[in-house]
Amino acid sequence: MVRSTDAARRVVAVLDLLGDSAQGLGVREIARRLQVHPSTASRLLATIGASGLVERDGEAGRYRLGARIVGLAAATVDRLPVVSQARPQLEHLSGVSAETANLAIRDGLHVVYVDQVTPAQTVVMASWVGRRSPVHASSSGKVLVAFGGAELQEAVANGQLARLTERTVLDPARLRDIWAQARRQGYAASSGELEDGLVTIAAPVLVDGVAVAAISVSGPAYRLPQRDIPHLAKQVMDAAAAASHRMAGRRA
Repeated sequence: MVRSTDAARRVVAVLDLLGDSAQGLGVREIARRLQVHPSTASRLLATIGASGLVERDGEAGRYRLGARIVGLAAATVDRLPVVSQARPQLEHLSGVSAETANLAIRDGLHVVYVDQVTPAQTVVMASWVGRRSPVHASSSGKVLVAFGGAELQEAVANGQLARLTERTVLDPARLRDIWAQARRQGYAASSGELEDGLVTIAAPVLVDGVAVAAISVSGPAYRLPQRDIPHLAKQVMDAAAAASHRMAGRRA
């Protein structure tokens, strides 16, 4: 008989698996990753699905996160102090840079984007809010790790590093150099490492010297050439510093 604590862990594990899979997963793949029999995985998915937390694609037969997750996530994000404190800085940063500004936090070895502001004149195909990505592949992830402590850095360097594009950095020694450089200069950049043709620049929101979030600007490489990165980095660092000051004032 499965204990309630084991069942709860499996529910969380399923949600984590589906959260990391853009295309969804089939019952057998979920069973393999959970190390349970497919019939056990099927019953678990049916139970979770009844709550609306997951849903099944009838044609592909794959499961993905359900619509109810969106509502729960939105309610949670709105209550995060860093979101309300950083929002004015995101709006200002997007205005002065004429690019999309994002706010991200760390969830284990992933980055989760929790807020976004886009210039009115810019057409954006999709929002990044709610999206997860490995910490080693984005500028936000780089600063969250760089300003997250030695233990976190070693966990990332010694973990499984997914290659998302041909430019994704996978060498632990090079990652350590990137984190050290981010600490020295106060920001990190990513060019084509998360997505082909995407350039992002991020700086940390710090509380007591530790990154609690990252503020970034992002855009296509043709609009964000390398020569513009230092100027944009200054704007991003100013926004992150202002958000850090607001967070510190909130805690005072």
